[in-house]
Amino acid sequence: MSSKEEDKKLQEAFDDLYRYVIIMGLKFNWQMIAATLVTIGLRIYKTVLDEEGYKRMTKTISNSYDEIEKFEDTTLH
Repeated sequence: MSSKEEDKKLQEAFDDLYRYVIIMGLKFNWQMIAATLVTIGLRIYKTVLDEEGYKRMTKTISNSYDEIEKFEDTTLH
């Protein structure tokens, strides 16, 4: 799969999950949803990566702290 195809699939996955999360926001607290998504994501990484890959991924996430942007177009509170 080409990088462009992978980018398109990644955007599609993001958009689909985002829509579902917005729907879930009608039923659950936003912090509960965020905690659940983070937990699921980390468990997936731990499942599909070896130990060194998992450590690198969590370090990358940690190092990205200042680059993460808020959702500006949606009120989540």
